[in-house]
Amino acid sequence: MRLITRKSDLKPILNVACEKFTQAGLDLMLPYIDDEILSHKVKFPLLEWCASEFHQYIPQSTQLDFCDRIHQLNREGGNVILGKMLQIRSAKNLPESLDKAAEYISQADIWYVADIIGERVFGHTLLHQFHNTFTTIRAMSLSANHWLIRGFGAGSHYSIKKGLPKDDVETLFSWLLLQAHSSNKEIRQGIGWAAKTTAKFHPEIIKTFHQEIHKKHKIAQWFRTKIKIGLERHAHAQRNPG
Repeated sequence: MRLITRKSDLKPILNVACEKFTQAGLDLMLPYIDDEILSHKVKFPLLEWCASEFHQYIPQSTQLDFCDRIHQLNREGGNVILGKMLQIRSAKNLPESLDKAAEYISQADIWYVADIIGERVFGHTLLHQFHNTFTTIRAMSLSANHWLIRGFGAGSHYSIKKGLPKDDVETLFSWLLLQAHSSNKEIRQGIGWAAKTTAKFHPEIIKTFHQEIHKKHKIAQWFRTKIKIGLERHAHAQRNPG
């Protein structure tokens, strides 16, 4: 296993991968990508760049098959590539991208699948297509497994951190409160992450929901603890700007 840190190291690999796709499609391309990219340590921004390059080269009609087969390889870095691919496609294919992201995350057996795909798909689309994405997330969450709820939490965290408007954050926080009673570790991780980020960037929203947050029969202590940490981080940032 080698460490790949530069585009210049990846460019010839991508060129060969695309040549193999031209010769024999995904059957030849995917094993090569697995051997030359996904079996090595590649920085996530470089994997996202690879996904952008693949998106330009692989026809739209084949891109979801590409994502499915990347998913089947079960590589950590593969989640970055397929997540970025779905993110790019979401501008014109939002429902499809959300459905595929939910499918992959629901099949997870380790936390990073939910976090990597959740940030890149749900986080990005909450930021850029809030209403439709939130409506979908709210509906999916009624029957979602714990991995998918964690993925929604990771996406919520990302969108808030990246500047989701306050009114949208407030709407999102109302949904977070509905998950705040869970004792499941993965849900606590994802939803707690988003709650902490809300408190850090929008402490005024926490004031708005103060009474709801302190209803002990509805809201678990772990949720209040995450809120407390977020408020402390906000206060620290105010004391130490920059």
